Amino acid sequence: MDVFRKKAAGELDPELTRFRSGSIPRVLLWSKPLRRSYWNAAFSHVNKGQCPLQCEVIYDVEQRNTADAILINMSGTKDSETVNKSLWPRDPTQPWVMVTFETPLYSNNVYKTNYKNFNGFFNRTLTYRRDSDVVINHGFVVTKKESSILPRSWVIPPVTEVKNHTRKLAVAFISNCHALSNRLMYIRRVQEYAQVDVYGNCGSLKCGHSMYVEHRYNTTTDPCLKDAGEGYAFFFAFENNFCKDYLTEKLYNLLHYPIVPVVRGSANYYSLLPPNSFIDANNYSPKELAERLLYLEAHPKEYEKYFEWKNHYQPSTIGGERIMCHLCSRLHESEFYEHKVYEDFEDWFVSKSNCMAGIKL
Repeated sequence: MDVFRKKAAGELDPELTRFRSGSIPRVLLWSKPLRRSYWNAAFSHVNKGQCPLQCEVIYDVEQRNTADAILINMSGTKDSETVNKSLWPRDPTQPWVMVTFETPLYSNNVYKTNYKNFNGFFNRTLTYRRDSDVVINHGFVVTKKESSILPRSWVIPPVTEVKNHTRKLAVAFISNCHALSNRLMYIRRVQEYAQVDVYGNCGSLKCGHSMYVEHRYNTTTDPCLKDAGEGYAFFFAFENNFCKDYLTEKLYNLLHYPIVPVVRGSANYYSLLPPNSFIDANNYSPKELAERLLYLEAHPKEYEKYFEWKNHYQPSTIGGERIMCHLCSRLHESEFYEHKVYEDFEDWFVSKSNCMAGIKL
């Protein structure tokens, strides 16, 4: 949101008006494999020119000299030599930006990346970490006043009134049944005391299909999300990894609806969400959480207090389609091109992520 505020106040860098390829910055995405459909979806708002500040993304390595920065996707990239073979010789005035949507805990298990091999390699980072140069936001919440500077398509007034008074207690959408956070085990324990319906590969209920960035779903019109948001009192937004700041679209997919999120992860939810807008499962045992949900279900006035924030705040409603707009905005700032190197990248990305596996219940 900071760059949106700067734009509204006219505080963006006035001297940064010329880029290598024209009036807007251009960025090259390097990814092996490319998965073009995935990246086209991730850059959806960029490609449509619908970000607050515009930029252009290209995929052809032969055009790398026309790019103002290069994004290097870490998924599937095991070492720096593979990157250098494609992009060498390196232009020292062209920032190399590491991009990943995954935690080092997950990536290490799947891709076996040698992170130490990337020490002194990257100039900038684009991750879910709040201390990244560019932050991947699957969603956000702003005040009603701040929402006036957002693109109109991002703003739909949240529903505050509960119309369905015969709703079920709780719902979860889970397709990764072996998450290191033990989220499924936690939910199974809750189910011993209260009803929690689980949709997806890990549950007995089915609705639609998996919802990732490439599926281009709309959180306000998708029938499965709509049924959940209107048919349940609580939804479980449990992350698959416990790593610093790690937060996915699960939390934001249903914020528009009159349903209360129950969160579990390592993100600082208290700084990201309005007061009394969620329930933090980290503070409860499975039995205690079940008791809390049942209590709120039986006391409507107490339950409805969890919607008071919607009178003062606005959740974003676009989801994954606008996930790269922050990159475009940062590319318009002169500070982004100043000299910087992650000398100990392994320490920054791995050690400082403070990941924990096998969380005990």
